Amino acid sequence: MNKIPFFFVLALLLVCLSSQRYALANVIEPTHITDIHAPNLIHLGHGNYTRFGFEIYQAHLYVDETKLIKKFAIILDYARQIQKDVLIKATIEQLEKLGYPTKKTLEWKSHLDKIYPNINKGDQFAAIYSPTSGTTFIYGDKIVGNVLDQDFAEAFFGIWLSSKTSDPELRSKLLAKTCPEFILQSLSCQ
Repeated sequence: MNKIPFFFVLALLLVCLSSQRYALANVIEPTHITDIHAPNLIHLGHGNYTRFGFEIYQAHLYVDETKLIKKFAIILDYARQIQKDVLIKATIEQLEKLGYPTKKTLEWKSHLDKIYPNINKGDQFAAIYSPTSGTTFIYGDKIVGNVLDQDFAEAFFGIWLSSKTSDPELRSKLLAKTCPEFILQSLSCQ
């Protein structure tokens, strides 16, 4: 009689471990965005952003494979629906936490108001930086806007990559314990 519960517990444990390993092995990597809009970018790292215990999105960092152009991208896979105005407000709050003045963030807010969509669960939203074209925003597979301002690029990508980020654990996962050569001044691994 003691053998039946032991084997039941062992089988249950194996099922739990295999499903956990399956979940870890099948991380969504949104390569179609980089294939279409930024070839030669390779996946560097990823991590989840949570708020009050709820997953908001999974962030992925892609960097230039050739190291000649110094492009990079942040791609967000959203786990929740988020209205455009909430997304803009959260972005501006993060920029202000990084120390950018209200005058600048109000200017950038006007750009974001033209670019940001309402987000649905399962949507992908990406920002790709290139020294020649600035920050290009992609929603799904379509380009939805571009901001040429270098200061904006440093501030925007700083939300995830700056040493002053409000989520250093996510930053660490994105950088995957390496230090890619970013062209942006404020994004260093210090």
